[in-house]
Parts: sequence; structure tokens; C-alpha cells
Amino acid sequence: MKKLFLPAVFPIAVLSFAACLLVGATTASAQTPDSARTAEGRANKLTEKMKTELTLTDEQYPKVQAINLKYAQKNEAIFQGSEGRFAKFRSLKSAQKDKSKEMKAVLTSDQYRKYQEMAEEMKNKAREQYQSRGQ
Repeated sequence: MKKLFLPAVFPIAVLSFAACLLVGATTASAQTPDSARTAEGRANKLTEKMKTELTLTDEQYPKVQAINLKYAQKNEAIFQGSEGRFAKFRSLKSAQKDKSKEMKAVLTSDQYRKYQEMAEEMKNKAREQYQSRGQ
């Protein structure tokens, strides 16, 4: 039973961690460390990263900021909730899917492709960090 449990939990833990990183993407900036601890701070950091990497237009920036804030707040509520690990994972996965749909409506096809690559990169980085902690 233990052998079955660990492989089932590992992908969920990695994806949950990746979702957290996606919301609070780390960038080198002049913000204080405390600002990254709030939904607003994480949304601002992610939006700034997206502005640079996706070359957001002045019209796109406030829309992307609003989407990032909305989902940073949703994810924070999910993490602070009393549901179990699997329920939280399902909620985070659902929220990420909804966020991607909203981003697709705002971004150009090229920007959206880059956005998906950013998300995949952060997910892989989270997986590597999770695996290195276990060693």
C-alpha cells in the first residue's frame, strides 16, 4: 500500500507546488520580500515578469494584472482552506485551467504560446526543487 501511495501523491505535490510558483513567479526586482507573501504582491511580480517576457501592450497589461490578481486570490483561498490535499490539487488545477482560458482571450497567439512555455518551465523547476528536497 505504501508503494502505491507515494507515486500517487508525488505528481499531485509537484503540480500543486508548480501552481503556487506560477502564481508567485520569482523575478529579480526591487520589491520587498514581504510583498511576495500577499496575493497582490505575487500578482504584481508575475505581471511584471509577463510584461517583460511576453512584451505586453499597454492595453493588455491591466487586463493581465486583473487576471493574475483574481487567481492569486483564489489560489490563496484554496491553500488556506480546510480541504484535503487532493481536493486542493483539483481546485488549483481547475483554477489554472480557467486562468489559461482567460489569458488566451487577452494574449496574442504567440504570447499565449510563450505563456504556456513559461508555465511549463516553472512546473519543471518546481518538480526539480521538490525532488532535490527528498534527497
